[in-house]
Amino acid sequence: MQITKNLIARRALEIILGGLFFYAGLQKLLHPYEFAEAVLAYQLVPETLVGVVVAVLPWVEIAAGLCLAAGVKRRSCLLILSGLLAAFLVVILVTLARGLKIDCGCGLFFQRQVGLVAIAEDLFLLAWAAGLYQWERLTAGHNSLGFSPKTEN
Repeated sequence: MQITKNLIARRALEIILGGLFFYAGLQKLLHPYEFAEAVLAYQLVPETLVGVVVAVLPWVEIAAGLCLAAGVKRRSCLLILSGLLAAFLVVILVTLARGLKIDCGCGLFFQRQVGLVAIAEDLFLLAWAAGLYQWERLTAGHNSLGFSPKTEN
């Protein structure tokens, strides 16, 4: 019974996290000019590569979010999303250190400037993704072959 409740809780958390990234990627995809302006504002990518970032990043978020929500290759999706979040954190910290006052371009529910709120949100999401990855990794041995790993007595 406890395993079933844990499984349901984990899947719910994966679906919600996947949905957030799907939504964020979709917003970037639907508003490519605004997203391109946000990428340019960071002044970290050469102008010649902004189009590549704008074309690729939303699809990575959409694919990883959708697959995570659907339960396909969950650990791989969680690694991708954790990597994205870690990269976003580095970009935000570099931007803050440079003193730029710009919109984060996150694509979630509201616009906000790069700052402590964006850092806290990304840290929270990174902890969420990393926690789910660890949960997946720890329970994989119990589910993969239908039996628990051997334990020494």
